[in-house]
Amino acid sequence: MLECKSSTCEFIIQTGFPFVGIFTAYFIYLSPLKDVIPLYKKMGSRDVCQINPYPIVMIFCNTLCQCFYAYVIHNHWVIWHNLGGTVAGLFFVVILYSSNLKKKDFNLATITLLLLTFANLGCAALAFILFHDDYPKAKNTIGILNIVILFGVYVSPLATMYEVIKTRNSSSINFIMTIAMFINSILWTGYGFIINDFYIWFPNVVGIVSTIIQFVLLIVFPSKKKNADKKIEENINEKVINI
Repeated sequence: MLECKSSTCEFIIQTGFPFVGIFTAYFIYLSPLKDVIPLYKKMGSRDVCQINPYPIVMIFCNTLCQCFYAYVIHNHWVIWHNLGGTVAGLFFVVILYSSNLKKKDFNLATITLLLLTFANLGCAALAFILFHDDYPKAKNTIGILNIVILFGVYVSPLATMYEVIKTRNSSSINFIMTIAMFINSILWTGYGFIINDFYIWFPNVVGIVSTIIQFVLLIVFPSKKKNADKKIEENINEKVINI
């Protein structure tokens, strides 16, 4: 663990980093709310759901795993960081499964949800029961699964990279979300280094790389949706001037 020579330094690295990280993390966890609320209002409707359920399923599975990991390492910051995400993720999953998902999305989401939920429960059982008196094994059991799931969370936005390059349009990348993920990854990478925890800093380094790639795509291939909106606005202004 990094040692500080002043109380201010100690407060910043041991409290400031994770505290701000909690806010950026909750911004990410609650981001699907704008898409899920309309589904909630239309529960029972036969309209086909257009939302990709995979990121929402990954939020639930990731935060659940990190809650287990936080319990193993006895770190309250990591627990508060993920507890709300687990509750929000579960709520989103329930709403999604109450809607009319596309068959392909339903199958992928169900397989991912079941596989990772059972993996979480299985690893937690190993860590809490079998390795109860063996801290390194308990930590590694949950930590390795945590890395695998976090990889899926941070790399999933890059699944659209081929489509972005092909269409030369980055409108499928959420700019605000990318900023939040970038800041969140930096904060938790720093905190992971401070407490010398590989299972915290390593997957967040991947998150930093992932978001940088998304920033590059946003710059190289500007959103055509924004360009179209700007063009419409310019045309309207031109007509107003002519009048």
